[in-house]
Amino acid sequence: MLLVVRKFLKEITLLRKVWFWIRFVKNNRYIPNFKNPKTYNEKINFRKRDPKNPLFSVCADKVKAKEYVAEKISSQIIIPSYYVGDSIDVRQVKAIIAEYGDCFLKANHNSGAVYLLTSSSTESEIQEAVDNVLEQLEYDFGHLVNEPWYSDIERKVLVEMRLSPSPGEVDIRDYKFHVFRQSDGGFKIILEVHFDQNWNHNISYFTEDLCWIPITIEYPNIVTQIEPPDNYALMLEYARKLAEPFSYVRVDFYNLDGAIYFGELTFAKTSGAAVFMNRMYDLWLGNFWQGDPRF
Repeated sequence: MLLVVRKFLKEITLLRKVWFWIRFVKNNRYIPNFKNPKTYNEKINFRKRDPKNPLFSVCADKVKAKEYVAEKISSQIIIPSYYVGDSIDVRQVKAIIAEYGDCFLKANHNSGAVYLLTSSSTESEIQEAVDNVLEQLEYDFGHLVNEPWYSDIERKVLVEMRLSPSPGEVDIRDYKFHVFRQSDGGFKIILEVHFDQNWNHNISYFTEDLCWIPITIEYPNIVTQIEPPDNYALMLEYARKLAEPFSYVRVDFYNLDGAIYFGELTFAKTSGAAVFMNRMYDLWLGNFWQGDPRF
């Protein structure tokens, strides 16, 4: 039955939009206004309905975004790509692992499943990963999530280097900078930090000065204090630089003992369905978004 529902949701746009609306109201406990948006989620959905910035498609492409950021900032912060192509097979993946070591296998045009593959991965595990990523290439992800900029991306398979956690860390920390352009030309930044993503995922929020924000969005917010990572000021500088063409964007980085690596640029967190603990916080975050959400 679930498979039948998913098939209909993929193929029927109206049904998918109705299902999105019902799930939104159930999770966030308010009736959204996507035509006259005020909350963060509402503004994301306003953007989805009428995106105007041609850079959305460029920067949402996991391959082209690397080229864009290398030119805008530096190639030193780009995670190396081991392979980019229209397809891939188990033999090629095994050869990449043998030559380079641990790697991630993914599609470039979506936010679908990403596979960590290592020398310990069995042939069946590699085959499953390959089959899933190739299947992802068959779907117009932008159509499925109503984010049109993804539909313009030329679909590719991407294999890239695995970043290892710093000593004493189980998982690599993910620093996500929500950057809102202000009416005076400056920026307001809210930092979202992901901890222990593979076994005890929790997310904390901070001001750019690293003052804790008691807000919960989907995952527990339990880490209330962090030390600024090495080169934190440079991360902020890079986030502002990459946010310049947009009214709002989330800029993701990793930081390994001061070495900064670009993660991705995101234009619609949770596709505009983030589950806030209270509408007040959804509105609070939306108030920082002062520019036209379409750009």
